[in-house]
Amino acid sequence: MISINFAQKNYRLLAGIYAGLVAVNVLLLAATAIIIVTSLSLRADLGTLDLRLREMAAAEEKAKPLLAERDRVVKDLGAMSGLMESRKFSWTRFLTDLETVFPVGVALDRVEYKPRERALTLDGSAQSPESLRNLVVGLERSASFKDPYLKHQSVDKGSIEFNVVASYQGHQAAVVAQGK
Repeated sequence: MISINFAQKNYRLLAGIYAGLVAVNVLLLAATAIIIVTSLSLRADLGTLDLRLREMAAAEEKAKPLLAERDRVVKDLGAMSGLMESRKFSWTRFLTDLETVFPVGVALDRVEYKPRERALTLDGSAQSPESLRNLVVGLERSASFKDPYLKHQSVDKGSIEFNVVASYQGHQAAVVAQGK
């Protein structure tokens, strides 16, 4: 059979291009469907996460009073612990330990003790440099006091004003030191 084509355009080429465009449209349609399904799935997941977030916020609101109560109890326990610690501390023993190292010629104006830090601050006046030196040396030699330090001294009207800081170890440290 003989075929003669009198057409001025190549319709086979156009038919191939048309088939290619149809295939591309089908692929684009499938990609659009996948994107739509994925976005709907993500929206559903976002809704679930939003619901969980609201539930967690509600649980947190329920827990806030309990946490506030816990904080109050912890604070109260800290205060009670401080009271128990202060009951263990004997001011009589502390002042007796201080009296044993106190030399003649020294007068105290202020005694400050912070039990938690075991910090002792002594403010006073001494009649002579030897009296002040004897106080610091007595604190150094005592097992009840640790690291005495003359923080400040000044001469005022013939007496020496001073500020001494030390750490009070308590009677237990003195007993341990004597036992050794």
